Amino acid sequence: MAIKKLHNEAALLRRISTGDERAFAELFRGYYNQLGEFVQLITRDLEATAEIVQEIFTKVWINRESLPLVKKFDAYLFILCRNHTLNHIRRQVAEREKQRAFLNDTVLMEPALKDVEEAKDYHALVEKALQSLPPRQQQVFVLRLQGLKNPEISRQMNLSLESVKKYQHLAMKSIKEFMQVETLVSLAFLLFF
Repeated sequence: MAIKKLHNEAALLRRISTGDERAFAELFRGYYNQLGEFVQLITRDLEATAEIVQEIFTKVWINRESLPLVKKFDAYLFILCRNHTLNHIRRQVAEREKQRAFLNDTVLMEPALKDVEEAKDYHALVEKALQSLPPRQQQVFVLRLQGLKNPEISRQMNLSLESVKKYQHLAMKSIKEFMQVETLVSLAFLLFF
């Protein structure tokens, strides 16, 4: 990534190191698009790109006192950009793994069913389990199954992330218990009648 250096970069960095917000705004405007283009090539996600570039500039501001010591600011920005982008990708991979594990842990992963009738019975039982949930748990669970991530569910339902996680956990627990009880009842019925 080749960053086009600002002509007054050294002066801006000195001013920023003393807390000059106008100098920081000028630096931000000078490099924002350049960093954004690079991150966008990797993430292919405008929202993630904006978030990553924002994180980079937040870090620059937090560490502003050490800016005069930075010899090559373009290399410094590149390293920040690379690290934050890689961290984002790692978080995405971890989130996908969590989602995959979530789906594998749910009883909604269809067992090996012998025929269409068994599949219909199974799906009816899953639907019954889902309907037995309190409304918030049900809504969180359905949104999660639709592929939404916890932050998206949080925004859509106007809940905290912790509440989303709690409702998701309770829904999973309730559905598993419901399915186990129903399976045991069915098995007992078959054994005794």
